[in-house]
Amino acid sequence: MFMMIGNGEYKISPYMEKSQLKDAEFLSISTYDEMEKRAKTWGISMSILKEARRFGYAKYDTFENFDCISLEMPDFQNVMLTHGSVVIYLEKGRVFFFTSQKQRVIDLLEESAKNLGERISLNRIIFLFIEAQTKEDYEVFDTIEKEIMDLEQILITSQKHNCVADIISLRKRLMFLKRYYEQYLNVLDILEENENGIFDGKTLRSFKMLNRRTDRRYQSVLNLRDSVTQVRESYEAEVDISLNTTMKVFTVVTTIFLPLTLIVGWYGMNLNMPEYEWRYGYHFVILISVIFIAAGIYFFKKHKWF
Repeated sequence: MFMMIGNGEYKISPYMEKSQLKDAEFLSISTYDEMEKRAKTWGISMSILKEARRFGYAKYDTFENFDCISLEMPDFQNVMLTHGSVVIYLEKGRVFFFTSQKQRVIDLLEESAKNLGERISLNRIIFLFIEAQTKEDYEVFDTIEKEIMDLEQILITSQKHNCVADIISLRKRLMFLKRYYEQYLNVLDILEENENGIFDGKTLRSFKMLNRRTDRRYQSVLNLRDSVTQVRESYEAEVDISLNTTMKVFTVVTTIFLPLTLIVGWYGMNLNMPEYEWRYGYHFVILISVIFIAAGIYFFKKHKWF
């Protein structure tokens, strides 16, 4: 598919002759299967496109007279998945999109063109497409922040004893977002340099604002990671306290029954003791055992050790 842009309007066509596009600003959208054919027609280096396609998340390469961007299109409803990838080959006045999700790219570009109206230009469409890759990220931040607050509440009220799975899930999602924003920021930093003069001043100012906004999002990811770390530490402290309480109970029980162990060892010896001949010896041993247990329980209760 081709989109030809000029005089404040755009024209979409499934196919256009190279001669029709010679002096016009246009963009092309193709699948990865069509990449080799399109590269041969327009004299684009296939090796550069293949290298860009292999790269994950986001990357920007500047070459002589053209730039090449590779982007993952994240799904902020499920940050561990993506909507597919796209490789963007940029020259002044023409742009080629190669993607695994052609219809999604077409929809985003058409929506950008309609929103621009008479202000439409190739530079603005590229900007809006790149901006769209993080446009819905506020939803995932709200979701993660709410999950962290719920975990904190759970730890305070002791409603749930095992929070490990929830903490691991949060850390994985935040790690994905952190890596994505790091590489996305690198793309914006290189893009602002505009070494090949592809973008005009107005578009560059828009990219600078997007860069600052993305940097704030990146800082939010780092802050959320710190919050998850604090929740994990609180959970570990609660587990330690619970373990210490359990060990304390075992220690008290062991201490209470320690005298009985001594009595068992004493009368378990194979010796002829005088108590064996006493009529009430057995009852006396039982009474001594009960007294030891009662005294131990009273002692520990008095000192509030259990």
